[in-house]
Amino acid sequence: MPDREIAARLAALRRESVDLERRLRADDFSAPDACDYWRSQIDSYRTEIDGALATMPFPQRAIQQVPRIGDEVDRAAWPVAVMEELTEIRTRLDAAISRLA
Repeated sequence: MPDREIAARLAALRRESVDLERRLRADDFSAPDACDYWRSQIDSYRTEIDGALATMPFPQRAIQQVPRIGDEVDRAAWPVAVMEELTEIRTRLDAAISRLA
């Protein structure tokens, strides 16, 4: 698989993280199920990343090793933790894309 194609796939994953962040910023964090909903959204996104990386010819473990939001996160602090996780994933995607360019 050419580097250009790999970079394009990673860029698509990056755009998805931007979309998730925009949706998160517009969400009502006070909803009773908001924390569980966003944890499931991030888990789905990570599953998509894992699936994409499995088809690539080189390891991108750094993207997969971003610490996940755990149950230990205080319910009041979870929006900040989700944003930090998305930012860290996007930073690692950007680094991988720039290495390929």
